[in-house]
Amino acid sequence: MQVIPGLKKRSPFAFASEDNPSTDVTVLDDQEQEEVITSLNLENERSDRQIWLCLRIVMGCFAFLHALYLIRRVNPLSPFLSNAEPTRIPFDIPFALLHAATLLALAVPAQFGDHPLGIRILAPNYMRVYVATAIAPTFCSLTGQGLPNTAWWSFAVVAVALHQFFRSLILQGRENISRLQALKYNARGA
Repeated sequence: MQVIPGLKKRSPFAFASEDNPSTDVTVLDDQEQEEVITSLNLENERSDRQIWLCLRIVMGCFAFLHALYLIRRVNPLSPFLSNAEPTRIPFDIPFALLHAATLLALAVPAQFGDHPLGIRILAPNYMRVYVATAIAPTFCSLTGQGLPNTAWWSFAVVAVALHQFFRSLILQGRENISRLQALKYNARGA
């Protein structure tokens, strides 16, 4: 028999021998495979919903802090990091508006897939979001505005990083389920 390179040899189905009980291999038929994949998919979707809920809460809290800054014009971190009130940075109101709007934009459509209204929500362009939220902390660092100002204006960058990280975890889980569906085999005799 001639072996063609690049082809994988298929092993036919074989029952576990009674002589060697240490081989604990369970062969699933089509229905059992489908049940396992369905249960894993349901668990993955439940986990996704929990992650999106947490992301909405985190993004909402960060946006609320920036909205609070717009009202009070006081750095929320100043009581925790130093006794003296840090000076306001130039263009702090536009930066706070930009950060609040960005975080709300990440929080509101914080779920992808089939939207109930049939609206297609595009994935955020994280590079642009990072650039938009990094302007204020970079300005604070370059002009020596102090640790409280730099830390405060970095909150939006940290929130975007959290959003991107958890969104990538969700996408990876969905991709793993898709790969698992592609690995289904046909177990004749099972």
